Amino acid sequence: MPSESRPSAARADRAGRLQRSLAYFSLTLIGLSIIAIVIIMIVGGAGVKRPVAEMAVVYLFPAIALPLGALGIIAIFVINAIERRRLNQRQIK
Repeated sequence: MPSESRPSAARADRAGRLQRSLAYFSLTLIGLSIIAIVIIMIVGGAGVKRPVAEMAVVYLFPAIALPLGALGIIAIFVINAIERRRLNQRQIK
């Protein structure tokens, strides 16, 4: 195997691993946020007027986790675009 392809293969593997990690992280955050929103809707539908102290995390979680999940998905697209650009530049040379 040529020595030139080894660093690019290692770099592609790192990028793939990073993309998978970001995907799982983002989907987990978004999934948990959806579950928290459903819980908030159920509690509100049950007639609870004021949230109890134990539910404060459930009320706050979607406000933090949804934007983080969206940023993770955007990061996946950016990493993918960078890797494609590098691959295209190597193919042109």
